[in-house]
Amino acid sequence: MNADDRTRLQAATASDIRQIVGELEDEVIAQIVDIGATSAEVLDAYTRYRSDQLQERRLDYELHGKAARVFEILRAEEGDDEGDDD
Repeated sequence: MNADDRTRLQAATASDIRQIVGELEDEVIAQIVDIGATSAEVLDAYTRYRSDQLQERRLDYELHGKAARVFEILRAEEGDDEGDDD
């Protein structure tokens, strides 16, 4: 494995995650960091989360592994935000 491979497989930092998903509470960012997902996995999960396919339930593929776990955190955060209007 060369240096480029190691860089590509490096877990995303909190800063990396914020660049991809925007501002989220520190606790949510920490949950994603704890998964150890790469920036590519975070981007895949966030793209899926924001996609029209998800909204219309026309899913062409399933996320797996760390990307799926990031996706579930994003969905859970969406549910928490809806309850904050009280």
